[in-house]
Formats: sequence, C-alpha cells, structure tokens
Amino acid sequence: MKPERPRIVVSNWVHEDVLGRLGAIGEVDANRTRTPWPREELTKRAALADALLAFMTDHVDVDFLAACPRVKVIAGALKGFDNFDVEACTAAGVWVTIVPDLLTNPTAELAVALALGLGRKLREADAVVRSGTFKGWRPILYATGLDQSVVGIVGLGAVGCAIATRLSGFGCRILGVDPSVEAPPGVMRCDLPAALAASDYLILAVPLSADTFHMISRDALKRMKPGALL
Repeated sequence: MKPERPRIVVSNWVHEDVLGRLGAIGEVDANRTRTPWPREELTKRAALADALLAFMTDHVDVDFLAACPRVKVIAGALKGFDNFDVEACTAAGVWVTIVPDLLTNPTAELAVALALGLGRKLREADAVVRSGTFKGWRPILYATGLDQSVVGIVGLGAVGCAIATRLSGFGCRILGVDPSVEAPPGVMRCDLPAALAASDYLILAVPLSADTFHMISRDALKRMKPGALL
C-alpha cells in the first residue's frame, strides 16, 4: 500500500512550474488568484494540510496552529518572519523556513531607484507632463543627482551592502552606519550623528526592532542637511 501523499497548501499565486514541482511530491491546494485568501479561508484549507507555503499576507500564531494540527512545515516565501510566531511553531513541533537572500538585489535596486527619483524629481515631472500643461523646457523642477553627493546607508547587512555596490558607479561618497560589521570596500564607516549631518541622501536598510524603532526621530531630522533626502 502506497503511503499517503502529503497535502500542501499554497496561500498565494505562484508560477505553474512551482505548482508542478510541488505536485510531484504531494496533493496541492493552491490559491490561483492574485488576491490573498482571508484568514478564515486559509485556516479552513490548512486544517488537514501537512505543509503550508506562506507569504507576507499570512499570519501564523497559536490559534492558527491549534486549528491546523497536521501542519509540520511552514515554508515562507519571504525574507523575514515577522508574521510568524516562531516560538509557538517551535513549541508545536512545526518547522519554519525562509529565504534570507530572496529580495536582497531587488530591494537594493529599488532603493537606488527611489533615491534617483527623489533627487531628479521624477514624480513631479511626470505629473507636469500628464497634466497637459507642459509647453517645453522652463526653468523649473531643478533637481540634484547622485554624482558628487554624500549618501549615508544605515545598516550594512546584505541589503545595505548591495545598495553600496550599486551606488559605487554613481560617483558619490558613501557613508556606512553599522557598529556590528566592518564597512565594505568603498564605504566610509561612521556613526549615525555624523551620517545625519553629512548626507545628501540617507537610506535606511535596517530591520524594524526595538533598537531601530523611531531611529529617525524629530531630533534626527533636525540634524540633517536642509534639502537632504530620506
């Protein structure tokens, strides 16, 4: 008699090749829409599941685990695990996995894109063009760029270092704030007050924690250069 195939619940849309791989090892119940299942729906579907492929919209706590006693593995398709009660999972004998490097490069690219957009006033310029009032060049929307600017990066973990790597080709001076690690090549290490005072652009690349909550306070903002971009 063949052993029962594990039941796998996939809470959000994924590519068909992912479903194919999962289907080769178990019975898959997948959300094929682009809308996350409500908690009640997810709980109902996971009640008899052995494994859950979870995403940022899903929250796993004591109540969820109690309603889904067969679940033994929660595979997080995400970089962090703020939405999972890991202690409760451990107590229930449930494995939790994440993908630590899943979004490092996309996040770094987005951070640089946002810095460029702020400095070059892309949103404002786009609004002018779309308004129908653009009549050609006028002495407005003067902006700044990364070239010859000072960019402070708070947090030199994987994302912070990836941001620094991408900024290295823009001709800017890069400051790094992180007392726990050595600064990578091309980054000058300093403390937060020095970075606040010197930076034309300040990029935060730290996780939310008790130590980083309200790191950029009213006092910190007062220490920044007039016109600096955060």
